[in-house]
Amino acid sequence: MITTDYHLHSTHSADGHGSIMEMAEAAVACGLRDIGFAEHIDFDRADPHYGFLDGAAYTESLAEARAAFAGRLVIRKGVEFDFRRAFGEEVGDVLAGMDFDFLIGSVHTAAGQAIYRLAEGTPDDFNLRDLLADYFDEVEALAASGWCHVLGHVDYVFKQLPDLVAACRDAWYWDRVDQILARCIVGGVALEVNTHHILDRGLGLAADADIVARYVALGGGRIVVGSDAHRPSDVAHGFAEAEAMLRAAGVTEVTGFEEGRPYGVRMINDK
Repeated sequence: MITTDYHLHSTHSADGHGSIMEMAEAAVACGLRDIGFAEHIDFDRADPHYGFLDGAAYTESLAEARAAFAGRLVIRKGVEFDFRRAFGEEVGDVLAGMDFDFLIGSVHTAAGQAIYRLAEGTPDDFNLRDLLADYFDEVEALAASGWCHVLGHVDYVFKQLPDLVAACRDAWYWDRVDQILARCIVGGVALEVNTHHILDRGLGLAADADIVARYVALGGGRIVVGSDAHRPSDVAHGFAEAEAMLRAAGVTEVTGFEEGRPYGVRMINDK
């Protein structure tokens, strides 16, 4: 059993639908022992959610939950930030002044477009190879930036455009993935297995399994598992599938963080 979930969003994120206390209660009910909140922080001033996160209120809510669940649940403080090279050094400058246990960096755009919006259009709206090249450039730059402890859902583009990307998973594709994974390993950046799309798109973890296998083969040893839950009912969703996939790859522990320092948490053999 996986007893950590390091990608939770509460109402301190604009799209969250549960308080920190409610999310923590759900985590305990699922048998979790160690969780991390990764509230959104946006650097795109045109985004309607820009500036939404209230750091003081977030810290206060965490303190209340930690007191309420002391001895039952470890609760870590983190953020998920949206990365684009166009944001420049502002990202690093802002993050350097923050006090968090862990930082998840994620790429949600390519070629200046939100990838999830491309999924709503048609293949004629963009050149897929160019889109993938730009996406991989963004993700590799993030992995090399030194700004995150965890590289969020590296397969995000696949999960948004599964049928199209599946047809392009050739030698070039995997070379780019391996370059990113190597960057993570050299920089000590953990790889996230994100189970969210099992829920909202009915996708399995086959893409994650391929990436995890390559990561392990390259010598990687830090894997964070996150449900990306935005409501209590989604906490730890898909974790049985994630555990089976990780064990098949020879992985027996996942990674947690305290004040930026990684530590291993063994999966419980409850069979």
